[in-house]
Amino acid sequence: MKLNMYANNVTSQNGEDGIIQYIIKHLPPIPKVCLELGAWDGKFLSNTFSLWHDSGWKGILIETDKEKSKAIKKSYSTFDILVFNQFITPRGENSIDSLFKVNKIDPNIGLISIDIDSHDYHIWKYIEYVKPVILIIEHNPTIPAYVEYNDPEDEVYLLCSAKSLEKLGREKGYRLVCCTSLNCIFIKNEFFNSEVFPDMPVEYLFDYSHCFALELYTMQGPEYVQSPAFYKKPRKMQMIYSILRYIFEPILQRKKRKRPSKSLREHCKKFGIHIF
Repeated sequence: MKLNMYANNVTSQNGEDGIIQYIIKHLPPIPKVCLELGAWDGKFLSNTFSLWHDSGWKGILIETDKEKSKAIKKSYSTFDILVFNQFITPRGENSIDSLFKVNKIDPNIGLISIDIDSHDYHIWKYIEYVKPVILIIEHNPTIPAYVEYNDPEDEVYLLCSAKSLEKLGREKGYRLVCCTSLNCIFIKNEFFNSEVFPDMPVEYLFDYSHCFALELYTMQGPEYVQSPAFYKKPRKMQMIYSILRYIFEPILQRKKRKRPSKSLREHCKKFGIHIF
């Protein structure tokens, strides 16, 4: 059984809206409060919009862009939402835990969605005070499910693998119940019911549709061309192609080359990631 069979998009990207509805339907009553980290305009590719906009939930929306935050407040002023224009860090005064404490928000909430294309893994790792029942977090879909990897806290390159998130979830008391193309969906252990949720490892739940090549997708933004990275040693012709692309793509598309730091290359090597 895979929950992807219930996939449906209202505003989500890969069927998360329908999967979330299935999960909520098969849970006992949970707090109707959701948090979206990386809210954008509040609606675009949102995993929480249908909850606070259509289902009577309270929404907590965090967006780093000042103008987008203002637009959310203006467009949805009649809805029960809190909007924060804030850059969230894994730890310290700008962390999720700190934001909840400073603003005296009840830490027991129904759902958190983390999608900021950077330190998502470490954001979740250091959440201790806030206790969501359901958690949705982005992974790198080009890293196969059997490969464990997460970026170091101080540098963004490949984000993290679904396997590393599954391991982190176990450590934090969460069970992986679904993988969409881009997100892992977890529920707290005490809410897990094997009669309605799959009791299977990430290798089974994973969507392998993006793992058609050995080369991994890097997360440095469209203005950069990153050094080629592979989850196992590539064949000679693939390596030559990737290196030539790294050399000529910046010239043809007016992009910048960006090579990972020495410490990041050493970090990747520990996980079996090859960088050229």
